[in-house]
Amino acid sequence: MKKKMRCVMFGNPQIFLNDQPVFFAFSKINALFYYLSVNGPVSRDEIAGILWSNKSEKSAKKNLRNTIYQANKELEDEFIVSPNKSILQLNEELIAPSDVDLFLEDPINHLDEYQDDFLKGYFLKDSEIFDLWVTKMRNYFEQKFIQNCYQKVSQDIENNHLIDVEKNIGRLIAIDEYDERNYQMLMRFYQDSHRNGKVIETYYGLSMTLDEELGIKPSEETRAIYEKTLAIVKRNKEQKKARNYRFFGRTKEIEVLEANLDSFFQKQPFQSVLIQGDDGIGKSALSRLVLSNATKKTLIKVTCFQTEQGFTLRMWREIITQLDQIIINQKIINEEAWQAMCRRFFPSFFDKRNASFEESVSDADINYLSQFLLAVLKEVSKTHFLIIWIENLQWIDPRSLQLLTSILLHNEDIMFLLTLRTDHQKKIKDFINAVSHYDKLIQLSLEPFPRESVKAFVERQIPDQKYGYELYDRLYEESEGNPLFLMEYVKQLKNGSKLEYMTPKMQEELEFSLTQLPTMEKEVLEIISFFRDAVQISIIDTLLEADYTQIANAVANLRERNILIERVISGEIYVCFKQKKLKEYIYSKLSATKVRVTHEQIARLFEQQWKDTNDKNLLSSVAYHYKYADQELKSLDYELYKLEISLKFQHELFPIYSEQSEKTAKPQSLEWQKEFEKFEKIGKFLKDNEEMYGERDDYQQLLMKYLYLEGRYFINLGNYPKGIENIQRVISKAKEYHNDPLFVKSYRQMIYYFIQTDNAGEMLQYIELAMKMSIRMNDHESIGILLRLKGLYNLMIGQLEEAERLFHESITIFTISDEVREKYASNIAASYDYLAEIERLRENYDKAMSYHKKAIVLCEETNLYTSLAIFYVGMGISAFAAENYKEARKYLERSNEMHMNLTSPWKKTQLSVYLALIDLLEGNYEAVSEAIINFNDIQNQMENPRDIGMLYFYRATVKHLLNTNKITDSNLNKLLDKEEEYYYEKALENLSPYRDQFEINNLNQLIKGKG
Repeated sequence: MKKKMRCVMFGNPQIFLNDQPVFFAFSKINALFYYLSVNGPVSRDEIAGILWSNKSEKSAKKNLRNTIYQANKELEDEFIVSPNKSILQLNEELIAPSDVDLFLEDPINHLDEYQDDFLKGYFLKDSEIFDLWVTKMRNYFEQKFIQNCYQKVSQDIENNHLIDVEKNIGRLIAIDEYDERNYQMLMRFYQDSHRNGKVIETYYGLSMTLDEELGIKPSEETRAIYEKTLAIVKRNKEQKKARNYRFFGRTKEIEVLEANLDSFFQKQPFQSVLIQGDDGIGKSALSRLVLSNATKKTLIKVTCFQTEQGFTLRMWREIITQLDQIIINQKIINEEAWQAMCRRFFPSFFDKRNASFEESVSDADINYLSQFLLAVLKEVSKTHFLIIWIENLQWIDPRSLQLLTSILLHNEDIMFLLTLRTDHQKKIKDFINAVSHYDKLIQLSLEPFPRESVKAFVERQIPDQKYGYELYDRLYEESEGNPLFLMEYVKQLKNGSKLEYMTPKMQEELEFSLTQLPTMEKEVLEIISFFRDAVQISIIDTLLEADYTQIANAVANLRERNILIERVISGEIYVCFKQKKLKEYIYSKLSATKVRVTHEQIARLFEQQWKDTNDKNLLSSVAYHYKYADQELKSLDYELYKLEISLKFQHELFPIYSEQSEKTAKPQSLEWQKEFEKFEKIGKFLKDNEEMYGERDDYQQLLMKYLYLEGRYFINLGNYPKGIENIQRVISKAKEYHNDPLFVKSYRQMIYYFIQTDNAGEMLQYIELAMKMSIRMNDHESIGILLRLKGLYNLMIGQLEEAERLFHESITIFTISDEVREKYASNIAASYDYLAEIERLRENYDKAMSYHKKAIVLCEETNLYTSLAIFYVGMGISAFAAENYKEARKYLERSNEMHMNLTSPWKKTQLSVYLALIDLLEGNYEAVSEAIINFNDIQNQMENPRDIGMLYFYRATVKHLLNTNKITDSNLNKLLDKEEEYYYEKALENLSPYRDQFEINNLNQLIKGKG
């Protein structure tokens, strides 16, 4: 089977042999094939002269012979033949029809063969005549394509074969992008196909092309197609809006409006209506709903625009334009008088050049116009129930407002329905006061929907779908009850798309509320958008570095425009956005650089305030602003500081005031979970970012602080192994990174742990280490704490005199000044409490209770309620030892109430045992049984031997009373099923021989009869 050759000449040319591309050594071989393929048989002289026009005839013919030889040789057959010596042609047996052949044979049905320009990009060196031929044929084929393409498009549209129409018109546009006829044809096609968005897109594409390339605008014919599309879009939008939006709520307002309209239609006394509210609150929707039900009305609707506030009587010009048809068509008044009035006051009706007259209307003119229009409206009202609906009254021009005031005051014939945004100026307030005073106006104020209405609103719009309360709450938080915002969310819910809480429509509405704001007002709003809550004007002043009076005036203007809310807190003026979404929108428009720089400025400002005032409420703000200044580690440092205060680690009984300030609140019900979630997030961040920040010193310092805090948290919960592991890691890192203060704090944590587990030996080791470092640091306050702890150590081993000396020494250090005394009040109180314990051991109960009183008074004065819970226990035990059981119960029950809100078990065992002892003395055996059951439940969780000893002390006491028949209770006998000796031995085994002498002596006296 012979090979077939085919030429492709539309677009980038190519020659194929059996559908495989062929590449010749000389470009003139290609040119020869292209020429012969298009023109058929040609003379040798003609083609030689075209391809080698710069050569002699002899040389050209020689080159032609060589070219034919090379072509046939490379193709391995006679593809170029010569029927006689003077003629050349392609061998018809070996040649397949080219794309040009197919196109010329039936252009309409072979339009797709014309892929692009004929021999696109093909150029033959030193062959000017050939290039001229290519250009001539290129133009010929292009025109033929355009002519047939137009015909094809027309036929396809007529026959409703639309699949290729858009593509073919696009090809026509590609050939000549400045020919508007093609764009018009495409726009009409889109319009007929109801693809209005594509009409608008095409129009804007054409506009941009003409403007950038030629500096002109589209023709009137093109614009007419575009404007017709806009009208269709607007109509469809309104119809869709009416279909999609199911009106919700506003029943009271609807009742007022309907009743007023009914009076109007019954020709009874009525009033005009003013509907006020924020953007998106539903003023237009409410108006539209009520008016749609009023079938008798003749409606004139006008809208005031912010950009037209400077155009005198612009609103009335629109009203007159719509009235004109009614008056002329129905001959309500003399046409000449009507036109004379229009010429006088609205000359631009007739001659645009006279529009400037409307800018110079006098008070006398307004008075005349008012009288004339009142007469006209009275005549109109005889045949029409005329309602004039004016939207956006806040942007009415002054003269239009003056005329509206006059007409409303004297009008008894037509109804005005006005909508007004809440951020109006004084002139609008004066207008409202004037017409309301004479009972001419009903005012309706629309408020956002309350939280509880959001669910009903969503269900009204999407009745067949139910959502969780979490979503409804989120929708309320995001929308703040604004109907427009809620409707935006409803549309997304209907479509099943992921909720976007700041949609383009919302952005458009929010941007609208910021139009024509002066520069200072914009700068003030930008600064306020950086803050989570209300911000002091003094801070705005500091950040803007502007004149305070200017800032105060800007804030007043923004408050008047209902954008900001002003509050006075502790004598300081604070401002915040009225609308959360407006704040978010303004913030979202700021550049990344400005966001970082300004947040850092604010963080430093709050940081300095915190250092100056020690106000812990500032910590959260410092952390927040450092975070958004892209200083994550610094932010987390302050977050940890705040959490350390919030979590109030109660195993550390006697906090330093500045670290653990408890002044603001008594122990509350447990709120740890929420705070600890933040804590865990910080831990996760540190772990996830170790690779990024691990080599940085500030990261390691932050990690130490986190581990230290986490360790304290675990110890507080009683998870000693995990807590101690963390503290030991901190000690290791603090040594490596030379963080001596944290070193000492970690040592103190180990000391607190050994206090809780009653391990005096290990406790002393860490006291000595911490004391050595504190002395080296010259940290007197740390030394004072450690002296108290060393005193406690001596108390634990029975060295009462030494303990007493150390407690007094610690008190001396902390009472060096009033400032230090207040800061370390609970440490001083703790020393008093330990001194009381020493006096109790010496059986000096009055002196013991005197020391307890000192500790309690000091804590009450400084509101250290957590420590109070502990000191009340000590006071209760001393009162019990003094056999003042009533006083003992009073203090123990106070402590018990406070312990209910504490997480630490500190002295909880002594508290429970001594309350149970009082119940035992009072014969309340049911309470005794409950106590023993509770003791059985909690004992396995205890690590402190003294606490365990206390439980056995109580059991031994009750068992002895049962055995000696001083009490009889079968239930108690069942609960205490072991021998009396067992409980006695267990008590002695676990109680401290030094600190629990009162309990041991009582047991010995009771059971063994020892003194």
